[in-house]
Amino acid sequence: MPYPVAHPKVLERARQLVALNPIFLDTETTGTGPGDLVIEVGIVDLAGNTLFDGLVNPGMPIPAESSAVNEITDAMVANSPRWPAVWSQVEPVLRNRAIGIYNAEFDMRMLRQSCQAHRLPCRLEDAQAFCMMKLFAAYYGEWNSRGNGFRSQKLEFAGRLCQIDLPNNHHAVDDARLTAALLCYLASV
Repeated sequence: MPYPVAHPKVLERARQLVALNPIFLDTETTGTGPGDLVIEVGIVDLAGNTLFDGLVNPGMPIPAESSAVNEITDAMVANSPRWPAVWSQVEPVLRNRAIGIYNAEFDMRMLRQSCQAHRLPCRLEDAQAFCMMKLFAAYYGEWNSRGNGFRSQKLEFAGRLCQIDLPNNHHAVDDARLTAALLCYLASV
């Protein structure tokens, strides 16, 4: 079966999401486990304009395997603010907004984990976030019978398939910008 196999409902959903004037978020982290923390946050608007871009000192060493993926090292975050200072800037940007995230479940969990680690309230609602990874998976239409749903695709693949000429380099603001462009693409198909 040739891909993509976009269902009209997927494209309509993309247009509905654009109408919400969402913002887009991406994080880079020390890892993926329950004790890992955010080390970079990027937030852009629908046009790709930067609303927040900053590194976070996690107060713990960044594992080499994480640095190999996101290219963020201990030296790079040494003089960066800790999560409470970053969250005080990020939370107002996110408050009461629709937030597009490529793999929303992961990034929302990491925001909450970072807040919990510093005993900060995280008042974000799950309903604020929509998952662009799931929307693109439905657009692409490759069925995963083991998962009984559409197979997830990497953001880099999505950008390349849709011929979006933006980098996917595991830097939060660039990935957020690519995610915003992806929604705009899907809404215009």
